[in-house]
Amino acid sequence: MIIQSVDQYAPISSKRDFLNRIAVLSLLLITLIGYLCIGSVCFSQLESATEKDRWKKGEEAIIEYVASLLPETADNETINNETQKLTVIVRKLAEEANPYIYEGRDEAWSFTGGLYVSVSTVTTIGYGNIYPVTTGGQVFLLIFALVGIPLCFLFIAYLGALLAQTVEYIFNFPLRDRNRNRIMIAVLLSSAALVLLELIIFSLWIKYGLDKKMTYWESFYFAFVSFTTIGFGNHGFYNGDDGNIAKVCFTLLIVILCLAPLALYINLVVRDVITAASPILEKMGVTEHPSDPEQEMISQTKEYQGEQYGAAEERSS
Repeated sequence: MIIQSVDQYAPISSKRDFLNRIAVLSLLLITLIGYLCIGSVCFSQLESATEKDRWKKGEEAIIEYVASLLPETADNETINNETQKLTVIVRKLAEEANPYIYEGRDEAWSFTGGLYVSVSTVTTIGYGNIYPVTTGGQVFLLIFALVGIPLCFLFIAYLGALLAQTVEYIFNFPLRDRNRNRIMIAVLLSSAALVLLELIIFSLWIKYGLDKKMTYWESFYFAFVSFTTIGFGNHGFYNGDDGNIAKVCFTLLIVILCLAPLALYINLVVRDVITAASPILEKMGVTEHPSDPEQEMISQTKEYQGEQYGAAEERSS
């Protein structure tokens, strides 16, 4: 199928036009997923060795500390046993403080960890529990973000515009038509309900699909922080465990896709605010009322006819 160039903000004219937009959206999604996979591999390669080395140094520090507490006559078996006990206590305390802190874990950066960082980067969420610490990883992050962030938001904007134009096509009215306020209010409320519904569904997925230790409020809070791209970093859904890699990848895809309805809702709110403020701004002289091309042509024609009539009178006199 040949994909034709389309204006993402133009109304959908036919089913073929709609399918063409779906094809463009699919191409953008495939490109974005491929770019994220490249970032995942690069992050894993750049950070994996350093993470192993950091954990090894941490173990050596614990062994030295345990050896300093024990008598010099203690054998290696005793030192190893006490080291393991202290290691378990330290990791337990760290997990209780924040179970999503990746620092100090013996798991190296895997493909999933790199993908987690890639998605949190291009969506500008920045969960913060996993991040590059090497100079090479940080330099690559700068380059990766400069391309990935515009690519991700291009996809989100295109998906949001497609949702808006689909509503327009189904209900057979332009979203720019502000004379149908009741319909627009219904669409606005429906969009808000959709955003709330996706927040609830995503929070339930986090609660029952990924982390059953989270409370309902913590999972909903995490969903809100994710979809608004706030990303404080005090919560996350990946801590280095690749046992649920399929669930983590599915969650990352949901995070990207669910940003589009939020973008649609914000777009509708902005349009309503601008429309409501237009009369006030026009009275203040800040903006001018957009002229109607048809009326402007009629007035220009009348002015021309008046000029011609005046010129004819002058000649007759």
